[in-house]
Amino acid sequence: MSLVSVEDREGVAVLTLDRPPANAFSPELVEDMAAAISASEGVRAAVVTSASTRIFSGGWDLPRVVSFSRNEMKFFVDAYLDLVRRIFVLPFPVVAALPGHAIAGGLIVAAAADERYIAEGEARVGLSEVALGVPLPACCVELFRYVLGARPMERLTASAENMPVESALAIGLVDRSFAPADLCSAALTRAAVLARGSPPAYAETKRRARAEALARFDAAREDDPFLDFWFSENARGRIAALVERLSKKS
Repeated sequence: MSLVSVEDREGVAVLTLDRPPANAFSPELVEDMAAAISASEGVRAAVVTSASTRIFSGGWDLPRVVSFSRNEMKFFVDAYLDLVRRIFVLPFPVVAALPGHAIAGGLIVAAAADERYIAEGEARVGLSEVALGVPLPACCVELFRYVLGARPMERLTASAENMPVESALAIGLVDRSFAPADLCSAALTRAAVLARGSPPAYAETKRRARAEALARFDAAREDDPFLDFWFSENARGRIAALVERLSKKS
């Protein structure tokens, strides 16, 4: 059974992550999301959302990936970053509808969309990598530089803080907030509005707007020391401590 469902809503593909409890990105979720995108080729637009009412994605499946060898981790990271890149360059409009928290790897996936809508309430969004002893993958720095600009990107990535909806709106990390019951319909409406124009013209405009960021994204994947940080003694201790806390909560 796929971890990502695909529904056609009058030419808008709704891709729904469904891997309880937190839609944590495992190799299987990455693979299923890539397959869902492939199944959506030819649509007018897409909405990416979650089956959960409280969380979009909590990031990578740390209890799973912490046990990976360096080669296994490299394979996972490469596949995940390929997925992020693929979302970023999709030629049609993509709206991320966040019903709740979007943390670390979950926020990165949302940032690759054209626009981000979020549910009002207790949701938090942020990049927690530095708290775990690792920097954001270098190519993802370029993704957030494109979304936010250099200084807000630095504060978001370096602070490792998970911010409330109001703060995310203030810096442009998310575009609009809605009552939870209205979120998906609003995202669908927005995706349809963005798709009203000429598809080739939209695709070319998006390609031009993102070309420099994409070039920096691709260049930054070369010789990124991310895995050196990931397997450092400092990071292993921090990640293990978080995994232990998560296991106690569950």
